[in-house]
Amino acid sequence: MKTIKLTYLLITGIVFISLTSCEKKEPPVQVLTANQANEIEEEFKNTRARVLNNALGFEDTRDFWFSLDSLKKYIDYVEHEANKQGKQDLGLRVYFAAYPPNSNYSQPGKATVFMVPTFREAPNALQKGLVPIQPENVNMKDVSIYNYGHGGIPPNDYE
Repeated sequence: MKTIKLTYLLITGIVFISLTSCEKKEPPVQVLTANQANEIEEEFKNTRARVLNNALGFEDTRDFWFSLDSLKKYIDYVEHEANKQGKQDLGLRVYFAAYPPNSNYSQPGKATVFMVPTFREAPNALQKGLVPIQPENVNMKDVSIYNYGHGGIPPNDYE
């Protein structure tokens, strides 16, 4: 009898753990389907990348990889610094950039991106006036900028 009760408890525990650990997370509304991602990448390659590559005389980087662990650490850092400054409604602004050709960067002359933390500025009296103006996302000052991902050389196509 004790064996049956123990087995029952064990099975119940395993089922409970497996059901609670399979919690489904919904993606944010900003996600794309694979077809949408491929469509907009092809548009970039057929318009901007072609022009840039012809002007530069080489195929430039157009994809960048950042580890999730590194991004999470950066986001934790940004949230900590924003809290110290009393900033809310945080975001990240991504800038296109290029490393100088004759430099000590890991990929001299190649494209890169960097991220700057932002916060939503509270609207002032004029912005709240007769015709309300949307509050602006402002770059945070005195917070380190995020860079040094790995650029795809040669570029990696999405599909």
